[in-house]
Amino acid sequence: MTIQRSLIAAAIASALAFAAAAPAHAEPQAAALVGEAVSAGTIVGRVRESSVGASLDGAIVSLNGEQVAVTRRNGEFRIASVSPGRHTVTIDYLGYHSVDTEVELPANEGARVEISLYSTVAAADAVDFGTVEVRATRDANAQALNQQRASTNYINVVSADLLGQFPDNNIAESTQRIPGVSIERDQGEGRYVTVRGAPKEFTTVTIDGVQLANPDAESRGVELDTIPADVIAALEVTKALTPDMDADAIAGNINIRTQSALDRDGLTLRASAARGEFELGSGDNQRYNATIGNRFGPDDNIGILIAASRSKQERYTDNVEAVFDDFDGEIMPAEIEIKDYEGTRTRTGLTGRFDIRINPENLLYFIASDSNFKDREFRDAMAIELERHEPGSGEITGVAGRATFDKELRERTYDKTIRTYNLGGEHWIGDHWKLDWQAAQSKADKTTSPRMQYIFRSQVRPRMAYDYSNPDFPVWNILDVADAPASGVNLPEDWYQFRRLNDRYEYSEEKENSFRIDLTREQNFLGEMGDIKFGLRARQRDKLFNDERHRNGEGDDFDALGISYSDMLCDSWSNNFDYFLTGRRFCRDIFSNHGEPLRASSNHERLLEDSITGDYRASEDVYAGYVRVDATWDKLTLLAGARYERTELEGSATEFNEDTEEFAPRHASRSYGHFLPSVHLRYEFDQDTILRASYSTGLNRPDFMHTAPYRIRGERDWDDVSVGNPNVKAAYAHNFDVSYERYLRPLGLVSAAAFYKRINDPLFVASSTVVWEDVVMDDGEVRDIRQEVTRPENGDKGSIYGMELAWQQTFDMLPGAWNGLGVYANYTWAKSKAELPFGLGETELPGTSRHNYNLALTYEKSGFNARLAYNHRSEFIQEFNITNPDLNILWDGRSSLDFTTSYRFGNGVSLFGEVNNINDTRQVRYQGQRNRVLEMEGFGRSWLVGVRYDY
Repeated sequence: MTIQRSLIAAAIASALAFAAAAPAHAEPQAAALVGEAVSAGTIVGRVRESSVGASLDGAIVSLNGEQVAVTRRNGEFRIASVSPGRHTVTIDYLGYHSVDTEVELPANEGARVEISLYSTVAAADAVDFGTVEVRATRDANAQALNQQRASTNYINVVSADLLGQFPDNNIAESTQRIPGVSIERDQGEGRYVTVRGAPKEFTTVTIDGVQLANPDAESRGVELDTIPADVIAALEVTKALTPDMDADAIAGNINIRTQSALDRDGLTLRASAARGEFELGSGDNQRYNATIGNRFGPDDNIGILIAASRSKQERYTDNVEAVFDDFDGEIMPAEIEIKDYEGTRTRTGLTGRFDIRINPENLLYFIASDSNFKDREFRDAMAIELERHEPGSGEITGVAGRATFDKELRERTYDKTIRTYNLGGEHWIGDHWKLDWQAAQSKADKTTSPRMQYIFRSQVRPRMAYDYSNPDFPVWNILDVADAPASGVNLPEDWYQFRRLNDRYEYSEEKENSFRIDLTREQNFLGEMGDIKFGLRARQRDKLFNDERHRNGEGDDFDALGISYSDMLCDSWSNNFDYFLTGRRFCRDIFSNHGEPLRASSNHERLLEDSITGDYRASEDVYAGYVRVDATWDKLTLLAGARYERTELEGSATEFNEDTEEFAPRHASRSYGHFLPSVHLRYEFDQDTILRASYSTGLNRPDFMHTAPYRIRGERDWDDVSVGNPNVKAAYAHNFDVSYERYLRPLGLVSAAAFYKRINDPLFVASSTVVWEDVVMDDGEVRDIRQEVTRPENGDKGSIYGMELAWQQTFDMLPGAWNGLGVYANYTWAKSKAELPFGLGETELPGTSRHNYNLALTYEKSGFNARLAYNHRSEFIQEFNITNPDLNILWDGRSSLDFTTSYRFGNGVSLFGEVNNINDTRQVRYQGQRNRVLEMEGFGRSWLVGVRYDY
């Protein structure tokens, strides 16, 4: 363990060992009875904070000194079967002064009470709101910690206001601040989420309990870069599933909770606008968002809220790749690609929510959300294929007997959208039964159009020497050619001739219709009090992918344009990392100016096999039923139950017979069921010291495309191939969790958790090498082709285990200006192992980083807020090569340092600024060991300044 990790772990462990909570004293408060009809013997209440009337979720409610309830998201609680007479209702909430409220309950009547809490940064008897210091981040953090404290099973809750203090562009980047959560990036920006070192497919993502459809055609891992970070209320990460939750979340579930106008009194109004720049390429960086909501109706019982967000980023990326391969037992470089990415990413989000509380017993809601991510990108590339390695060549130095050079420009735009519609209700039926129901649809699609690519090939194919002594910055020398550069690969322009124009269209779509009904009532057969809950669930999901490819490789058609390769180049130069000089870049208008005649030609042919064999359709229907029992004995709470899920799966694709050159449809279907028990225990030493232990089970169903009999090839002759496997099984996991949490007064938490997951039939995306001998190429040349064939497979068994340490605290108890200090830190250690398919040994699971940690130092006082945040994720394996494990693909470790600050004026206006990737770290992938760099990517720093208004 490094010194950095040791210090962080030691700090958290010390806080855990020595933390002492100040006693919470309850202040008396007069009851505010509301004249609404309440059932006899029942006390119904609402708890809110005093400054803006926000409902407080997760408050612990005690009756006459005995804990009896926890408030829900609307701040309400319900205590039934109360005898007539005078009672004391106590509300305890971290970060706020506890309150005692006297309630007189008449015979044959009920009572409704409204209770307001004051933050501990204000005096306990404060009545002049003008003297109350509001610290938005602190108060929002209090709500998140209280929800976490009140939960029976193990969850992490992070408020939107706290996440807003980190300079994150999307939901994926926001989740990396949560203990045990890490992300995978694309061109420096977070995209996929992994929890506790598990593969990204082990985590499900929901919005208000509705599973998100996925625009990605290749994986169940949801592309969370689609969703802006500005349209949420909180993130809830459940790491130990309960029986009423969907089972396909071995690592956990991330629930994005939207905002509701009923969450607070009066008008909700927030807006911000910011602009900045990306250091690399001086690209524009813009972000805008606005939220407006209010309560209406005779009793303010109707809430309408709309939140919108938009960002635009002009991102430039330096990228260099080198694929290593096994040549008769000697690993040597086989391919090199030097790429410039120049793109504009536009992200928009819109969420609308309508709530109507018909009466205290009935609530209806409708939520609609739309998130769109559009990425328009130009990619200049030089691709080099190395062949005929001469004797004495190795992975560090050597000579390729022939080097083939391609210069390319690809214009690619993809447009991703995720939409959800959620209609639901909560109803009390009599005094004991509660009915919850939900009907929802989630739909995602991704269109890639245009996706056109010019390829020009060098007619000179020289010998080339290579030297990878410095794997990040290798040296190449072209040999035996008079007009070649002295070093490097900036070739003379007259070497290149037109090779082909590729034209491609892709479309993927996923849609899920889901239905849920839950019935809850009090039970008296187990424990001193508790509930029993039954439910039914149906999810019907359909997936499709369509890939169309055309190509014109006729040189006469290009000659008819009357231009040369040099005429298509402009005056900017490709010089990645100020080292990899490959010549002038292509002009960006060459597709619009010169592409149409090539596409209109009769030589612009549809690649029939590639356009059909990669297409697939799949459907997955899941039907589930469960029973859950909650019971409490004094300080001990039990949550136990079981779930049964039945899965009906179908997939179809088309197979091409290379001998007969005929197409044949292929179809595969399977049905299977799983029994999924779980038990959760929560022991409360006192209100601030909690021990939890859980056993739960979960599934990881194969990716949709992996169960369809498809076959997908790349754009060039030597590109890899992906194929489906209809017989691959769902992985099944037994999960064990234990955690100890100490909640600190006035506001904070130190915690430790350990976890172990036993996985049957773990899923792998595995690669093997196939050699095709004596292949006739398009230009008539005959040669051998080496291809990597990637296919999903099951291993026998696997496991993931590790621990989490977390410490977050505001130091309100310190004198003067020091009481604005705070710390947010967590550390996760994880290790995994799994048996590879075909008895080929053991390896770690994809996505398992041994070390993940966050350390943020914060300050919030008198309107000023600052946060310096450091995040680190260590290396992890991404993809396996079954033929040669030495060529497994791994991501190298990466650290980032970010800073954000703001100042809030008294009129609700704030100025803020953000800086990302201060340490300018790169992103590196490698094959087997660090000296075989598969990809090195640089994207530089970025900054943003703006103004925010919060009513």
